[in-house]
Amino acid sequence: MQTFFSEITALCRNEQFLHSVMEKYHYDPEEYPNLKRLAGEMIPCLETEAGWQDREIQETFPGRDQSFLAVGITLGKGIDELQEKYLQNGFLTESYMIEVLSSELLLESYRAYTEWLVVHRDLHVARLHFLGGEISETSEQKISSLLRLANLPMLLQELALPVTCNAAYCMIPKKSVVFYAELTKDPFTKCAGICLGCGRRDCPNRMEEKENFPLRFADMTDRPLSYGYARIFSKNADENGR
Repeated sequence: MQTFFSEITALCRNEQFLHSVMEKYHYDPEEYPNLKRLAGEMIPCLETEAGWQDREIQETFPGRDQSFLAVGITLGKGIDELQEKYLQNGFLTESYMIEVLSSELLLESYRAYTEWLVVHRDLHVARLHFLGGEISETSEQKISSLLRLANLPMLLQELALPVTCNAAYCMIPKKSVVFYAELTKDPFTKCAGICLGCGRRDCPNRMEEKENFPLRFADMTDRPLSYGYARIFSKNADENGR
């Protein structure tokens, strides 16, 4: 497994990043010291357990000259354990803060990976493909087959990450993502990695952004709850009903 992107870990010490999280998730200013403290507690976990890995896909796709890479990124089990510790002790706000910080770090990791490819392999990401997303009518059958959620256990095994999945295809550690990166040498067709913050209005991915919406955006409004959110709110509901 490759060492995690140091610039992403450093965001836990970056006040501008932390304030952007505060604003995005509508925290009151007095909550900032708490968020900053929790971000600091996440750093040792990231430094010892977070990482990523990619593997080239050894097959061709009709009508596409670009190669594909399978990519996995994980923040490690320590983040899950830290969040669970706060949850079990009834600190729901702190548990939720770790969830949103993790979500933002993973979003930034997409961008970090695309930038790493440019520097180290002189390649650009034309598009990110996620398992289990809706398959558009224009998608080739071979690519559609690759993106079946049932392929997740095999993909995790091929990537040789310290990540597994259960029967419901939930990854463990939970703060992990896998995807396929479609590559190009053309810098003008490169993808920003995530749609959020990208200014390319001519990007073909923009027309199909609904396909990747759950994984590429951190705004949880009207979106299905992740395991972490569901655990927090279900525990809160149980306690309020007593």
